[in-house]
Amino acid sequence: NVVHVDGSVNPVRDKEIIDIELQIKDLESVDKKIQRLSKMAKVGDKDAKKGIETLHIYKQHLEQGKSARSLVISDDDKKVIDDIHLITVKPILYLCNVDEKSVKTGNKYVDAVKEAVKAENAEVLFLAAALEAEISQLENYEDKKMFLLDAGLEEAGVNKLIKSAYKLLNLYTYFTA
Repeated sequence: NVVHVDGSVNPVRDKEIIDIELQIKDLESVDKKIQRLSKMAKVGDKDAKKGIETLHIYKQHLEQGKSARSLVISDDDKKVIDDIHLITVKPILYLCNVDEKSVKTGNKYVDAVKEAVKAENAEVLFLAAALEAEISQLENYEDKKMFLLDAGLEEAGVNKLIKSAYKLLNLYTYFTA
């Protein structure tokens, strides 16, 4: 019953607004590092010069409205941004809150989000927050299991969310280690 600030439901628009804000922040970080490395490059630091080249690739990618995670670049070149902790380089999970009728298959909004993020290698989950709230109020495991069966679900959405979040954290840790 909460009315969106723009007056309509459009998760793809909302995602794009957030993406732009995060990309702008990452651009600021890239620009600051370019400035730092430029000082080092002036005194002949070859690593700084190579770093600047790589940072310009990231900058151009971000300026095109793309997140850093979608840039295909060598692992060595990725190391140039390790110390600036770009926000858009991190893996992402989209969680869509749907009505109870859509909890098993999703809906047109979930489909739109999936389509919008297909190039991002992102995971899209959906759950019914109202249903999850009811499940959390149940006292014992058997009642929860029966409730899920009645709803046609095998497990609570929050469990899927936890598993997916851990999977992304492990994946991110693996690639940044």
